[in-house]
Amino acid sequence: MKHAPKSDSASKETVNESTAHIAHRILRLILEQRRLLPNQEPVKFEAQIAPHLEKVQTFVDNQQPIVMVLPAFPAKSPNRNKTMSHLPDKGEFLALENLVGLCQEIENIYAPGAKVIICSDGRVFADIIHVKDEHVSDYVHELRRYAMHHYPDYFDFFNLEDVFTKIGAYDSLREEMMIEFGETLQSLRKHIKEERQASTMYLGITRFMLEDFSGIDKLSHLSRTALHKMARLTAYRVIQRSNAWSRLLQKHLPFALRLSIHPQELVSEKIGIYLISKDDQWTTPWHAVLVKEKGQFRLMPKAEAVKRSFILVYDNGHPSHFETPPSSVTDPQTPYSRSQSTTGSVVR
Repeated sequence: MKHAPKSDSASKETVNESTAHIAHRILRLILEQRRLLPNQEPVKFEAQIAPHLEKVQTFVDNQQPIVMVLPAFPAKSPNRNKTMSHLPDKGEFLALENLVGLCQEIENIYAPGAKVIICSDGRVFADIIHVKDEHVSDYVHELRRYAMHHYPDYFDFFNLEDVFTKIGAYDSLREEMMIEFGETLQSLRKHIKEERQASTMYLGITRFMLEDFSGIDKLSHLSRTALHKMARLTAYRVIQRSNAWSRLLQKHLPFALRLSIHPQELVSEKIGIYLISKDDQWTTPWHAVLVKEKGQFRLMPKAEAVKRSFILVYDNGHPSHFETPPSSVTDPQTPYSRSQSTTGSVVR
C-alpha cells in the first residue's frame, strides 16, 4: 500500500466538498485495497459502496474519524514449518504499517482521518486450532505494545476478555460467546452447502487447517486421512466461532465500518482487505513469514524460505523476516543470518 503524504489542503477540502462526495472518495480509497473472491460479475460502484455508505456518511457528517473494525491478528500458527515462533514478527509489523498507510490516505482527503479497531480473535479459536492460550496472550501483548509505541493515534484493540470481564477461565469465555451468539452446526452446514461465498470460505479454511495440522508435532502420528478429517471438522468449528464473533462485534461495535482479512463479494457487508501484498488471496502474516525478494515483500511458509536459502534477519535478537541472499553466495546449503540493530524498525 502506498502511503499518501499529509496534505495541508486536507481541511480545506473537507470544508469545501459535500460530505456525500467525501464519503464516496473515502470508500473508493478503501475499496482499492480489497480482497475479492474470484470470477466476480461487474457491479456498479454505487452498488458496491451501498452497504457501507451510511456508516461513512455518519462519520463525515459529524466530522469524526472513520472507525474501521478488523477481526485479525489472532496468534501465530503453531506449525513451525510456516512460522518462526509464537510471537509477532516483521510480517505483523508491516501489516500494521500498511493499515496506517490506508488511514493516512484517508486523512489526506478528510482531516479527521481514520483509525482501526483490531479485534484480536485468537482467544476465540485457540483450543480448536491447537494454540496455547498463554501464546495468544503473549502475541496480543507484543502486538499492542508495538502498535501503541509506533502508531498511538491509529489503533485500538478489542478482544473477548473485554466483553465478558467477570469471567477468568478462557474456556468459559468461549462458551459464553457461543451461548449468546453461536449457531448450530446443522444450520452452518446448510449455509455452506447453499451459498457460494460460505462454501469458498469453508474450502479455504479446510486447506489451511490441513496445512497447520500437518506440521504440529503432537499430531504427527496421525495419517493424512485422519488429518484431513480433523481439518474438515475444525473448519466448521472455526467458521461457527467466527460467525459468533462477528455477531458479537456487530452488537458491541455497530457503528464501525467492517473489514475482513478474507476475500469477499463485490457487494458485501464486509470489505476484504489486503495486509501485505495481492499475490495471495488467503495467506496472512500469522500463517507465514515475511520475505523481501527483489525489493518486494511477500509471505511464504518458513520451510520454503529456508529451502530457498533466504537470509534470516534478526531484530534485537528476535527473528524478524527473510531476505534474498547476496549474489556472492554460491552454496545453497550454507545457513546465513544477519542482525538488524534498529529497535522496532519497520521494513518498508
